[in-house]
Amino acid sequence: MPKIDQITQLINTSIQTNVLNTSRYQGGKYYNVVELIKTKDADKGTEIFYPVVIDNEGEGTSVIVNDNYPIQIYHRILSLNYEQPAPLDNFGDENQMIKETASMTMVIISDRHVIQVMGEDLLALIAVNLPGKIAQINLSTLGLYSVNIFAQGEAIIESEIVYNREYNIGEYLLKPNSIMYSLAYTIITAFDKKCFPSCII
Repeated sequence: MPKIDQITQLINTSIQTNVLNTSRYQGGKYYNVVELIKTKDADKGTEIFYPVVIDNEGEGTSVIVNDNYPIQIYHRILSLNYEQPAPLDNFGDENQMIKETASMTMVIISDRHVIQVMGEDLLALIAVNLPGKIAQINLSTLGLYSVNIFAQGEAIIESEIVYNREYNIGEYLLKPNSIMYSLAYTIITAFDKKCFPSCII
């Protein structure tokens, strides 16, 4: 269901409001869904890639590692899986319901010297405080029956590994104190396929 961008915005708001709400995190930068964009380095002629927020007009805004922010967070979709729920899922007519499972990664960029928190503690704090479910008022707005969010899978705490997976720009921008971790998580949504054409607008 093309509502993952809005769901990640709700996740960011929840994290920002309920978890990273102390002074050390103020002024952080939170992005919704990004895509890794590949292009050519005009000078070197080599392929580079980096995360970009792309709007509905196709315009992109690069996500740059910037130590002026105490924390940066963005999300990427790794895969999507669709199925029709069984009747016992209690979503009504199972022939009209679709369940989407989105495998996601959340990338967290910070500096342990600035936030005075160890990277693995920050990662755990975010992982255990994912919102779990979306409030009914937001479900109605999004045109969804349910949204479940939970940490699942590998968390990578080797900053260089995460950086090299997300960026290939010919320059390594992380400092010795930098944190660049990734958290695997899942978003499961249920929606009525009859409303699909109108719900995505």
